[in-house]
This record gives sequence, C-alpha cells and structure tokens, in this order.
Amino acid sequence: MHWFQTRIGAVIGIGLIMAACQGRHSRSDDSQTDTVATQQPTIPDSLRLMPGQSAGTIAINDADSVLFQALGNPDSSNAGMGKAVLVWLGDTAQGYPLSVFTSRDMGNDETARIKQIRITSPSFKTEQSIHVGATHQEIADTYTLQLAETYEVLGETYSVYDTDEGIAFEIAPNNRCIAIIIHEKTVKIPSYLPLRDYQ
Repeated sequence: MHWFQTRIGAVIGIGLIMAACQGRHSRSDDSQTDTVATQQPTIPDSLRLMPGQSAGTIAINDADSVLFQALGNPDSSNAGMGKAVLVWLGDTAQGYPLSVFTSRDMGNDETARIKQIRITSPSFKTEQSIHVGATHQEIADTYTLQLAETYEVLGETYSVYDTDEGIAFEIAPNNRCIAIIIHEKTVKIPSYLPLRDYQ
C-alpha cells in the first residue's frame, strides 16, 4: 500500500503546481476587452468520481481481480453467499479506508464483480468538485438527494443520502460529508451490505 499512498501524493503535488500556475490573465490593447483565464482545474482520472461508473480507476462491474492487481490483498474482508466486502486501510495514520462491495451472479456468472465503492479520501472529486468534506448544502445544490437511511455512532446520528445518478453521500452530524459511495444507477444503497464497518 505504500506505493499507492506515494502515487496519490505525487498526483496531488502535481495538482498543486498546476493550480499555482492558474489565474494568470492577459491584456490586449486599449481597444479590446480585458480577458481573464477562468479555466477549471483538471481532475486526474485516478481521482475522478464518475457517478454510476467509477471511482478513480476502479469501475463498477469490473472483476475483483482488477482490485487485487492494483491494490494487493485487502487488509480486511467479509464474505458469504456470493457477496463480499473488501477493505484497504492504507499504511499511514492519515490513510483513508477504501471499501468495495462485490457480488457474484451465482449460477450465471461466477466472477465476483464490483457493485459499490466507498471512498473516504477528500482527494477524489466529481466533475463538480464535490468531495469528502463538502457540506450537505453544497452536495444538495448539485444533486437531488433522497434520504436512504440513518445510523448512529456514539449516540450521534449520521445520514446516508442517495441519488438517481449512482452516487451516495454519508453526512455526519456537523453536516459534512465523510464518505462517498459509487454504485450502479439502478440499485439503491440499502440493497447491499454496509461498507462503513471500517470508518
């Protein structure tokens, strides 16, 4: 997992350099209108969240073997009846757990395929720059949210909001997002095993 963290760090570092170079503006002669560069920062494919499709390079309905090739064996797993939750914890104190739910179509397709991806790292973003750490209001301004479920941790209530696009958000009591879940567009979050046993 060290190489995984190093790779993410390198990508973020490159992003910071690119950001520092943005914001320059060019001025033509007095007869022309001033123009200001307003180019949006590009999200690397490795950190892009695509609702209903993928989280970085991990794609919905890919075989679980793709995960193992990219990340190695999970730090923890829980499997049964053709379903499994796989968890990679990271190798540093700042590591953000990645949880993946896989399922087999037993009798038809024995390949375990990715059905849900739960991201807790704020480095991953949607095209609208929604990420872990965004406020409930920021997310609601971008997506039509449907309350899917609530759960309690140490007496405090957390909420899970789903969308029709294939992306869901876990919201903490302080109204900030603590996890983003990418899933199939046609399947609602409660249909699968919980991924949050490893915060």
